[in-house]
Amino acid sequence: MVNVLILSTLLACGDTDPETLVDELRLVASVAEPPEVGPGEPFDFSMYISNPDETDIEAVTWVCTNLGDGCLEASGDSMAVSTTTLSASQANWSETLSTATALMGILPETGPLSATAVWTLVCETGVCPLFDEAASAQSGEPWSEDLAGKLENPLDWMSELPTKGVTLAYRLLTVTTETDRRANPTLVLDEVSEIELEKSKNFSLSFVVDGDFGDEARLYNYISAGGFAMTDTFVEAGECVTIEGVAPDESGPVTLWIVLNDGLGGTAVWTKTVEVN
Repeated sequence: MVNVLILSTLLACGDTDPETLVDELRLVASVAEPPEVGPGEPFDFSMYISNPDETDIEAVTWVCTNLGDGCLEASGDSMAVSTTTLSASQANWSETLSTATALMGILPETGPLSATAVWTLVCETGVCPLFDEAASAQSGEPWSEDLAGKLENPLDWMSELPTKGVTLAYRLLTVTTETDRRANPTLVLDEVSEIELEKSKNFSLSFVVDGDFGDEARLYNYISAGGFAMTDTFVEAGECVTIEGVAPDESGPVTLWIVLNDGLGGTAVWTKTVEVN
């Protein structure tokens, strides 16, 4: 039986959390499928962006397991770096990546490690010099010393890039040799929910969430105009969660992103662009 958790409040006009509004170029969410992989095993990495200015963009995605001496993936023995160009209308994409095979010799001593970061840098076309440098690392050859230094800790050079038209994010991936591995959670729009947005009016959405959840499992919600009442909600497996928001004051297309983090490294994303009447 599905439990029902209703987070229902009477929202006054404009009574929304500004953190739920995404009105700039931003990587909103990413999903690794599966969320736990073996050393060198390929996985699919899906990314979801907000691109309100509808500009062409370039993206670099890379895997870095840094245990103190730089990225293990810098040896070039894995599919650890990918570059792509996206048109103004493309809101999500996927890459196939893999972790360093060197982890095979480390995991028997450490057990499963959640020390592998999957980074994504998204920039308006021509803004980020790293794009061209990273493209040369896709052949399976060792990374250059300069590129390895940049990919090891991108926070060291992010301040050199413009504040507008650039977004950087990462998520941690669990690498294990165990055969019993967690799967991503599930996030399904409840069949009774109707997505109808009217200018300046309150709306609600209900989702059924399920899977193997930790204590920090949460549902996050974002919108490209208007707003939601709260940025996030703690959830438990099997619940039907209702979230509320306010539609923007103007008509036109609006994108919603609902992101479920299970608190154990797994993620699910629901997104849809709807028309505000």
